[in-house]
Amino acid sequence: MQKTTQTIVLLFLCLFTFFLVWKSGYRYQNEVENVESLKNVENLNYVENEKNGTLSKVQNMCPLKNFVFVKTHKTGSSTMSNILLRYAENNKLNQLMGRYPTGTEYGDLSRHYYPPPPPDEHYNVFLMHADYNHQFLLSKLPSSTVFFTFTRDPVSRYISAFHFFKLDRYYDSSNFDNAVNLHMADNAKYLINTNQCRHCARTVNSVAHDLGFDFKGYVKTVDKDKFLGDFLVKLRKEIDLVLISEYYDLSLVLLARRYCLTFDDISYLKSLESTSRPYVSEATREKLRQFQYVDAVIYDFYNATFWDLVKKEEGLLEEAERFKEHNKMVHDKCVAGKQIGTYDTYQFVLTEFGRTDFQCRAMCSRVLPFAHLIEKRNQGLRNDGPHQKDYLTLQDLYDIRYRQ
Repeated sequence: MQKTTQTIVLLFLCLFTFFLVWKSGYRYQNEVENVESLKNVENLNYVENEKNGTLSKVQNMCPLKNFVFVKTHKTGSSTMSNILLRYAENNKLNQLMGRYPTGTEYGDLSRHYYPPPPPDEHYNVFLMHADYNHQFLLSKLPSSTVFFTFTRDPVSRYISAFHFFKLDRYYDSSNFDNAVNLHMADNAKYLINTNQCRHCARTVNSVAHDLGFDFKGYVKTVDKDKFLGDFLVKLRKEIDLVLISEYYDLSLVLLARRYCLTFDDISYLKSLESTSRPYVSEATREKLRQFQYVDAVIYDFYNATFWDLVKKEEGLLEEAERFKEHNKMVHDKCVAGKQIGTYDTYQFVLTEFGRTDFQCRAMCSRVLPFAHLIEKRNQGLRNDGPHQKDYLTLQDLYDIRYRQ
């Protein structure tokens, strides 16, 4: 009976994906009514019921203790990682991290050595970029671990990544829009008869890559709609909540409601905010949406289900407005201004109060040096090394962990 139900679900997801393609000519608009009809189909309820059961268990374990942030590139994930690094440190949670200096890009999780957690304790949290491996992560963290992630409109995410990683240097860098078109032309056969893509890492269909999509298998399969449908069902089973970057504050408040977080827990300063925004024409944007077919389907599906969740949360929009006011007060208390930092992104300059406050300096610290300090502390190292002004120090991390 279960196999029959799964087959029906997969068939319906495939038909739904085909409908999006037919209706929009690969222009994946945010058609909430289409996904609403998908979710109302009785045969999809087994996925929803399974997830709802998991969520109810987690809600009974508030506050949030065991979680994985499945980090996706250029979706606001560095800002989110900073929020969660602070949350984990404030609550003395053990972060699954490799030996110093592993950093933030793990790739294959199984190839790293992980220093053990303190005696009679276990790992609680994983937050870094990695090849998503649900089974491996559950082998290191408790079975009740919550998984959540962010996705973003694939066109704006591609432009942000192409600009951030300076991929226009491989093409006509005097004209960003032209460089993007040359990049697409350079990969004209991508996902038609090859999964190879030049200068595409962390840029093209990168959310699907970060979530573990098998592009080689996708190219080889005859029934691509079914293949993509199978992947969506897998994600629905494994990932408890998918948030949307375009609605960042609203997403954070939804996360906070679901897992009993406070406004202080989710307050933030934007991380790796670019100092400039390149121009890309509407015609090029349309081609980019077609070029990133897989990410477009994933985004539209989860954008619609996100708004379905919002509708069910009474007063959530008003709460998000209150959070914006709270976050502005935190910003004004901590930040005196900003300057151009690394990678042509803004770096905050803290107020006199901010320089003496752990939370302000933690919010100002970028993820890589923050992670390196935790790695050092976890190994009992005491050498702080070069220190960035207004960032946390290694002593801060010892103090926050071992304070009474």
